[in-house]
Amino acid sequence: MVPESNPARRRCSRVESTESARRPASTAHANRFHRRGFTAFGSAIATAATVALLASAPLAANAAVTGASAAVTTGTRAASAESRSDSGSGVVLRVAPTVATSIAPDAPIGLEIEVENATADPIPAGALQLFRSATEIDDTAELDAWLAQAPGPDASAADAAATEATAIDGVEVAEVESSMIAAGAVEVVSITLPPAAVDEIDGSPVLGLGVELHVDGTLIASATDAFASTAAPTTGPTAIAVAVPVTVPASATGLLGADDLAAWTSPSGLLSRQLDAVEGHPVAIGIDPRIIASIRTLGTSAPSTASAWLERLAALPNEIFPLAYADADVAAQAQLGLPALLAPTSFSDELDPADFAGGADAGGDEADETDGTDEAGTTAPDDTDPTATPVPTEPPTGEVPSTEELLEWPYTRTDIGWPADDTVAAGDLAFLATAGLTTSILAPGNVVAGEQWANSASSVDGSTAVVADARLTPPLRAASEALSDTEWRAAAGQLGAELALLDGSGDQPVALLATLDRGAGAQSARVAATLDALADNPRVAAASLTEAIGAPPVARELVDEPEDRQRIDNVSRIVRTDANLTAFATVLDDPRELTGPTRRDVLALLDVDWLDDRPAWDAAVGEWLVAQRRTLDAVSIIPSSPINVVSSETGVPTTILNALPYPVTVVVDVTPSNGRLVVEDQVTVTVDPESRSTVKVPVAAGIGNGEVTLTVSLSSPEGVPVGSPVSIPVNVQADWEGLGAAILGAIVVVFFGVGIWRNIRRHRKKRAEAAATAAASETDAVAETNASDAADTSEVTDTSGAADAGAPVEAADETPAGEPTTDEPGDERRDG
Repeated sequence: MVPESNPARRRCSRVESTESARRPASTAHANRFHRRGFTAFGSAIATAATVALLASAPLAANAAVTGASAAVTTGTRAASAESRSDSGSGVVLRVAPTVATSIAPDAPIGLEIEVENATADPIPAGALQLFRSATEIDDTAELDAWLAQAPGPDASAADAAATEATAIDGVEVAEVESSMIAAGAVEVVSITLPPAAVDEIDGSPVLGLGVELHVDGTLIASATDAFASTAAPTTGPTAIAVAVPVTVPASATGLLGADDLAAWTSPSGLLSRQLDAVEGHPVAIGIDPRIIASIRTLGTSAPSTASAWLERLAALPNEIFPLAYADADVAAQAQLGLPALLAPTSFSDELDPADFAGGADAGGDEADETDGTDEAGTTAPDDTDPTATPVPTEPPTGEVPSTEELLEWPYTRTDIGWPADDTVAAGDLAFLATAGLTTSILAPGNVVAGEQWANSASSVDGSTAVVADARLTPPLRAASEALSDTEWRAAAGQLGAELALLDGSGDQPVALLATLDRGAGAQSARVAATLDALADNPRVAAASLTEAIGAPPVARELVDEPEDRQRIDNVSRIVRTDANLTAFATVLDDPRELTGPTRRDVLALLDVDWLDDRPAWDAAVGEWLVAQRRTLDAVSIIPSSPINVVSSETGVPTTILNALPYPVTVVVDVTPSNGRLVVEDQVTVTVDPESRSTVKVPVAAGIGNGEVTLTVSLSSPEGVPVGSPVSIPVNVQADWEGLGAAILGAIVVVFFGVGIWRNIRRHRKKRAEAAATAAASETDAVAETNASDAADTSEVTDTSGAADAGAPVEAADETPAGEPTTDEPGDERRDG
């Protein structure tokens, strides 16, 4: 931060970005009111609260004015739920001219006093006292002294409630009654001062005004403001460049959805309002490349308003340079010691080829001029004929753009880094320069306060930087973020007061730089009005950012302001998880399906806009880390029951679960705890999306039997471990295989031996029976033969006897077979 010797910047920091597009109003504005430094107004309010609740009389129409009469008008308006908070702890006072942002001392001075009750209790009726500076304010030291009289944002409640600590050292010019103000309400009191009220300081280039609120004689709150005098002479203008960020509210997603883009690029949307604010103003635009890429990834399906917004951005003549993707915190990355700045790696998971289909053929116009025939010679249906049947055509699918094409833009320059305010530590600028961001935009609080009105171009910590001016940037931001007209005129008036003193400060700087805060586009009308007021100031000459960077550099000393350790630790967790997901994604055929969205979400979580809402950021980081843990555990081994191994070779069944919506390829490896089992090989398996698959890893029995613990693990084809290993108990009894084989062999031998023995016995018995049968048959045959022979012998004897008795005997025909039998007479004669 800027040292306390610069109270002007401290007081001007009372106004901060509302960020109404993201943060709840109560939280954002409670912080805002706290940072303004107006604390609770002590026991006096509590004492008078009961009486105040009964008070309903309006503010008196008459007021006693020192030296003259004044016309006073009053009005009370309730703060809206979006912009006001009843949970605040302070009372905010403002005083500003009724219409302009400067004061003409030679004419009646119309003023508005705004009282904002940012407490949870009503403010009783009291008195408002108006002061002017007692002496002329003609240099920055006097301006700082005047503005420092009201308590700053770091003042304690006791100091704020003490009259001595908050009383304004000036000349009272008017006093007016104030009515009771309800909790969260705002009262505006109008008052007119005669020219005589500032006669003593009418030659001052800056007029200081202040206001105090008293309740029952107790000083409740005070405020001081300053405005340029229109009567002050002007000399040559000073070159001033302005840098404006164009961003969206922080989120945990690395791409903007179509619905968000449609809302933000609508005529009244956030992005449209931001372009409305800068259009026509010579300011440098730092844009989040995520906006451009989000529109382009949608192709033809992008909302028409988003495409028109992109064309409108391209048509702007302004200098345009890229912020980090998703406006990621480059200072945190530097302090984490990363090898390089993180960047998006892929958008392929979001690209639909159908969204990049070509329109009508290039020759479509020529086809319309032909005689109605297509290339094949057939007649195309006449579009004018209501009876003709339309020919359905599918638009040709085009090639999806590459990551480089999605991020490409004709930037004015790409060597500028813009870290968040007051986050840069020693060595960070060198890191950014190595990453190609050779020039860094620094907040004034990140450098030691030096000579006022020096060039913004600087040499800081051995690197090139351009430092936002410490006197112009705070009121410029306060005006661009103002929530009411009075608040805006007070902030714009202080900006004019600073410029009035710059105009008369002697040596002129070559070029100064002022910057707006992230999220300033939420109050785009205020931004446009502030830039208009700056451009209309005769003491200002518009300069480009390049001119501010190219001015003669001023040596400045860096204020070492590293981000807090807890945030860096969380960033470290995010980056480590991103690296783990990148390694894990090697299980996919296309790792970009996982690495692309993961990296984009990492960059979104590093958005500097999260710095203003640390509780929300911590919650978003926690949710994201849990989601990534689920992804890393999506591919795992399902634990198995104990296994018995009774053979020398077998397979270990392993079931793999894939809960991802993509197919994965993993290598299954089994490691035994001892030599009883030997793993023969690894197994590679592909598991379908959201399914499970069982594979067997071959193992062989080693030496001996007993217990073995198998550790089953997964890895990607590139050797990256996947999931957690699983242990499976195994009981090895491999000897049972040999014993069982021996027993089985013995059974087989016995079985076949018995069968053979039985067959032999059966055959022997059959042969014996056959032999006995044969012997018996032979004996019977011999006996029969003998009997037959005996019969034959007896017959022969009888025959011989008959022959001898003279009975005729006929000779048997005994002719041998095959010999001819003849009955020839000659033979008979020979026989006789």
